[in-house]
Amino acid sequence: MAGGGGEADEKPPEPNAWEFFIDERHRLVWCNVFKAASSSWMYNFNLLAGYKEQYLRRSKKSPLALARERFPRPSVEQLKAALPYSLSFLIVRDPFERLLSAYRNKIEGFRHKFYRKMAREMTTKFRVKTTPVPGNRRINNYPKSEKAQKMEKSPTFSEFVSWVIASAKRTKGTRTKGSYNGIPGFDEHWAPYFRFCTPCAVNFTVIAKTDTLNRDEEYIIEKTGIGPAIGRKPGKGKEERHRPREAVNAAVGGRTQDLLPKYYRTLSREQLDGLYDIYRIDFQMFGYDASKYFEIVPPASP
Repeated sequence: MAGGGGEADEKPPEPNAWEFFIDERHRLVWCNVFKAASSSWMYNFNLLAGYKEQYLRRSKKSPLALARERFPRPSVEQLKAALPYSLSFLIVRDPFERLLSAYRNKIEGFRHKFYRKMAREMTTKFRVKTTPVPGNRRINNYPKSEKAQKMEKSPTFSEFVSWVIASAKRTKGTRTKGSYNGIPGFDEHWAPYFRFCTPCAVNFTVIAKTDTLNRDEEYIIEKTGIGPAIGRKPGKGKEERHRPREAVNAAVGGRTQDLLPKYYRTLSREQLDGLYDIYRIDFQMFGYDASKYFEIVPPASP
């Protein structure tokens, strides 16, 4: 992939090996993209690791922690060594649909304890502060009733998007040095695919999509022969198996894909343009069309 403004003698990009799982026994390599069938495939990898379904249902450890006990994070050298003899894959999803899914699951309504601090920082920085009402006791320049209503309410999708854009701008051009600390400016649940799984540095065997996931998964399972190990019976789909513990982590209130207009119409065109600048490569690289979002959010009237 061509980059803008790079040096002529810049070295080819290295893969972000940190996010990969390597199952040497089954010759399978997976880059775990969060919010793109990640719960299902984390469960599959835990079965491939030898955990029993009953144990996985009862364990208090997170599926990711369990999987990493058996499949430690590889080095770049280990990943490069495994790729030639393995089936490698990642699963992608419409980038803006994935972004909304991450918001609904992690930020909206303070549903996820781990993200509450981040969510409150979003409202502190991007919520429009109301003018204090004269005569009312104030807390931090808010009328008491407003304080309770404003500061305890979770970030809106617009506030979340402003946070994502600002964070990306603040760390633009930053490269991780030394030990891996994530993709600068992004949480793992909304980091762009091209930076998270580095497809410019990894020639994936399969790029699966959530739109065609059943077909794509069957191809992966058939080619690697892992069906029996993950509880797939011949001619039977995944409904024959217990659902993973975290496969039911979808946000309440309907399917994300059905709610795209409701949330995206709350954005300004400037916000949408800013988002597209961040995820443009993902849209182009994986064949997604962003035009429907620009129809939802038309340009501001002159």
